[in-house]
Amino acid sequence: MNTRASVADPARPRRVARGCVFAAALGFGSSAFAQSYYTYPQVEAAVAAAEANYPALCRRQLVGTTVQGRNIWALCISDNVQIEEDEPEVALISTMHGNEPVGTEMMLRLITHLTSNYGVNQRVTDLVNNVELWIVPVMNPDGFVAGTRQNANGVDLNRNFPDPYTSPNNTIAGRQAETAAIMTWRWTRSFVLSANFHTGALVVNYPYDANPNGQSVYTPCPDDDLFIYVSERYSQYNPPMWSSPTFFHGITNGAAWYHVNGGMQDWAYRYTGSNEVTIELSNTFAPPAAQLEQYWNENRDSLMSYVETSLIGARGVVTAFPGGAPLAATVSVVGRAVNGYTDPDVGDYHRMLMPGNYTLRFESLGRETRQVPVVVSAGPATRFDLMLSGPPTVLSPNGGETLSIGVPTTITWSGNPEARFHVQYTLDADSQSISSDGFESPTFDPVYSTGGAAGWFMVNIPVHSGTRSARAGIISHGQQSWLKRTVSGPATVSFWYRVSSEANKDYFRFYVDGVEQLAASGTVAFTLFTSGLIPAGAHELKWEYSKDGANSVGADTCWIDDLAIALDGATWFDVTPLTGVGDTSTAWTPPAASTQAKVRVRAFYDGTLYGNWDLSNANFSVVPGVIAGDLNCDGVLNVDDAPPFVLALVDPAAYAAQYPLCQLNRGDMDDNSTVDGDDIQPFVSALVGP
Repeated sequence: MNTRASVADPARPRRVARGCVFAAALGFGSSAFAQSYYTYPQVEAAVAAAEANYPALCRRQLVGTTVQGRNIWALCISDNVQIEEDEPEVALISTMHGNEPVGTEMMLRLITHLTSNYGVNQRVTDLVNNVELWIVPVMNPDGFVAGTRQNANGVDLNRNFPDPYTSPNNTIAGRQAETAAIMTWRWTRSFVLSANFHTGALVVNYPYDANPNGQSVYTPCPDDDLFIYVSERYSQYNPPMWSSPTFFHGITNGAAWYHVNGGMQDWAYRYTGSNEVTIELSNTFAPPAAQLEQYWNENRDSLMSYVETSLIGARGVVTAFPGGAPLAATVSVVGRAVNGYTDPDVGDYHRMLMPGNYTLRFESLGRETRQVPVVVSAGPATRFDLMLSGPPTVLSPNGGETLSIGVPTTITWSGNPEARFHVQYTLDADSQSISSDGFESPTFDPVYSTGGAAGWFMVNIPVHSGTRSARAGIISHGQQSWLKRTVSGPATVSFWYRVSSEANKDYFRFYVDGVEQLAASGTVAFTLFTSGLIPAGAHELKWEYSKDGANSVGADTCWIDDLAIALDGATWFDVTPLTGVGDTSTAWTPPAASTQAKVRVRAFYDGTLYGNWDLSNANFSVVPGVIAGDLNCDGVLNVDDAPPFVLALVDPAAYAAQYPLCQLNRGDMDDNSTVDGDDIQPFVSALVGP
């Protein structure tokens, strides 16, 4: 509990003394709880007993140790507890304030309820079968033993988490041992839903607790509608909470109640994508132990209902193409500025949402972004599995081939089987000029401008090639640094980029006319980016490094090098505007001769986004169809072919130079694989007729 103004007993008395644990607690075999509180050794023994007595359902994990060396334990409950599965992960964490023990009692009773009723009670069985539930009965064992709100260092752990306004670095550096342990543990999991438990009030508190102004005013988060729903799902089954005279329906926005910086609830939502609330279980910090069974009866169905909300919204598995491996991906809702994440062990995502129409955005390093329209209905989550891949790869014609005018051929490529494809050809692929910039000068060329909180500048390390690269300016949280220039299309832009930043928080982005073409974060070695075709006219290119409100990781910047702008004078024609889903070939009949022919393919995903083009690696040729004796390759055999026939006969090299689109074997009139004197009579006969 966080010293809310409406709560009585502001002195926060030490918790009542705990007596012996109830008789069957260590075995979790009885529903008759004794009239006393657990000691911490008994809490540890009870968690160990759950694992020992229900090894198929329970797995204990050491989260970390406290200031005084006590162990912090978590217990996982699930049907296949040793196996990572496609199911939402939920965390229930109690008693970060040591003098608020009711949550610990509720957690231990929940463990007993789930384990003893699995396979007997259908609701319990369904929950255990479909959710991976983690329970931390006591987050602050030192304070629990001492009966104090704070830990052994006198620090309130619910003011010790990263916060965008007062402690923005999302690291464990400088944190209390208990805070660091919980943060590190949670980073290894993929929690979708979570709650932390307190006493001192009777209410469900939802994000945000903090705002930039430090004011106690309603501060909604992007998922405000969802949080109202899940909060009421808890309170409606707890009659005293639901009927609260202080809080309508027993719930409140945190900052509307009072402003808190450094709380675990906001950290979990902002930094890990877990939908977390703070649940206050009792107006009294440590009510008489004789009342604990009443508290359990009031909270049992609330706890079950709250955990069950993890199964609503949208869910699925994100895998890689090719190969099908599970992917670490960012999952966001277009229009909501908060990220969720897949569990990289399985690739599953679980985005809790209220019924409605949404667009989900899926991003993974080195793969093309997809935006998928999803309809969410009431009840179980809408399922949408998908694959993420790089751009398609042209297979044929891919350079060096010789095709014939008017003769059907097949363009083939590899690509995401969930995409449709746009296919084009050109006969003048070399009609382009390339301007390059390796950023080798100490200052930018006048065609560039730079700004934001700090301008870009040249550095000697790191570089992709040469001796310098361009680096974003040195900025702080919530700021941007940008570099701009214009380009005249049609053109394609390529450059090498490197990133060292907080993953999924601080981003390098590239824009064309304000439209994002590339977003990268985390640790990215120098990687080549090539844009799609930028159309005719003047266009603004913008490279930007931006930071969110917290944390600095790595070098906290980005670099670009070896910029190349290819002014594309080639004329591209559609072979097919869009193939069927998953098609990897299309028919094409070359219409005219060329030595500069190429094809290109790009993916079109989910009716919303095009990916990048992939072109033939090199030019291929298109020549007229072969007519024996047609040595000038004009498509007919006539007297005009006599001079080139003679040239082919006496000087094949000169013939090849003068007629580069023609093959010498057109003069092989007797089909003996050689152009020689034996071909003269057949040539004359073909020319003049019988």
